[in-house]
Amino acid sequence: MVDDKFLQQIKLFGELKAFEWEELSKVIKEQNYVEGDVIFSEGDASTELYMVSKGEVEITIKIAPQLGDSTVYVVRPYDIFGEFAFVDPKPRSASARCTKDSTLAIMRRADFEDLAKQFPQIGLNFYRSLVRLLSERLRRMNLYLKETFTRCAGLEI
Repeated sequence: MVDDKFLQQIKLFGELKAFEWEELSKVIKEQNYVEGDVIFSEGDASTELYMVSKGEVEITIKIAPQLGDSTVYVVRPYDIFGEFAFVDPKPRSASARCTKDSTLAIMRRADFEDLAKQFPQIGLNFYRSLVRLLSERLRRMNLYLKETFTRCAGLEI
C-alpha cells in the first residue's frame, strides 16, 4: 500500500475525501528499482500506470535501428508514465528505464476500474485529469515536431 500523502501530490486524482484516498491507496503497489533497470520495453503488453515516488525514469522510443533509442521524456517524482497502456490495450509505444535508483507506485487498470465502480468520484477525477495531461503532452509533442521539421528544413519559426 502506498502513502496517501504521496498520492495527494499526483495531479491525476484531484480532490478526494479522506476515505477515497485510503481506498485508492489499496490498489496501488510500490516497487523499488535500481539505476539501469528496464521497467518495460517498447512493444510489451501491459496495463499498468506508474507514478514516480523517488528517483528518475527515462522514456525512450526507437527511431531507426541505426540511430538507437531517442529520449522523449524524463519522469521525476510526482509525475506519471505508462498512461497510454493504462487506457489502451495496445502494446507499449515506448520503453522506460531507471536513470537513478527509484521507487515507483504502480496501478493496474483492472484494479482501478473495480475501484471506480465502487467510488465513481475517484474515476471521474482521474479520467478528467488524465485527459488534461494527455492533451498537454500531445501539445508538447506537436511543438517538438514543428521545431524539428523546421530545423531540418533550415527554416526559422
